[in-house]
Amino acid sequence: MAPTALVWERGKALGVLNLRLLSRHNLSNALAAVAVGRALGLEFGAIAKGIATFEGARRRFEFRGEVNGITFIDDYAHHPSEIRATLAAARLQARPGQRVVTIFQPHRYSRTLTFLEEFAESFTHADLVVLTDIYSAGEPNLGQISGESFAAEIAKQHSQVIYQPTLASVSQFLLKTLRPGDLALFLGAGNLNQVIPEVITTLCEPAKATS
Repeated sequence: MAPTALVWERGKALGVLNLRLLSRHNLSNALAAVAVGRALGLEFGAIAKGIATFEGARRRFEFRGEVNGITFIDDYAHHPSEIRATLAAARLQARPGQRVVTIFQPHRYSRTLTFLEEFAESFTHADLVVLTDIYSAGEPNLGQISGESFAAEIAKQHSQVIYQPTLASVSQFLLKTLRPGDLALFLGAGNLNQVIPEVITTLCEPAKATS
């Protein structure tokens, strides 16, 4: 359920603010927008109407589709603090009993190594974590960290961690593992989101065959 807020100004209730974006930081941003709008003399109703229709930036908790009861979300989060915030939003949206399956592609060897401990503690709100190899973004591999060793560090803090070395193996694993009701959350600044349309298309094929 999307967040709502009763907005007050100098002891007077202005009205209810409805958001299409989840998480506390999005609500904080919306309240800041209200403050700016009011300072410019805008009516609260006009501000609230605009905020209610704002869908957010591309690749920020972007809905990519729903197949067989599985919801697919794409997000650019690639830093520990971003991952924590995005997963908190996913958990807020998840229905009781719904699994949050997080698929993450680390971005840059240097970032992964520098924030290794922080990354290891970032996946608390995920029920299952699927990790793939590090997206180099043009950086040379100095052999100090790998996708497999990164997954091993995450596994020290999380009981359900799976390492899949390639995007193809990620896709195959998800096709076997995802089940109705799951929220599949793809995180990363690399090319991981290429997996999403492939998985959705493959999941749709049985339905087409029986229709």
